[in-house]
Amino acid sequence: MVIEAVTTWQDGIYRAVDDHDVLTAATNAGMTLVTYDLRTIPALLRQWAEDERAHAGVVFVDEKTIAQDDFGKLARALAELFKLENAKNWTNRVIFLRP
Repeated sequence: MVIEAVTTWQDGIYRAVDDHDVLTAATNAGMTLVTYDLRTIPALLRQWAEDERAHAGVVFVDEKTIAQDDFGKLARALAELFKLENAKNWTNRVIFLRP
């Protein structure tokens, strides 16, 4: 499992681009997007579904469940998810991460 922050992935070129471009880049790289963005990403996923456009998976994290600055808790939850679910097909998969 490789975890890469958008601030450092591809030398940070996706820090200031719109959600569509970030999800497109992650999909093209075969990477599942992990995001705290519960406001705009769901609408984008609905649009992609309507357009029958596939993505490589999205994992939503709720700030109330895992604080954005609690990197240890986030890493442990992602590691557990990977251990349990990594063999599954992640195409168009959307889940909420649990601690």
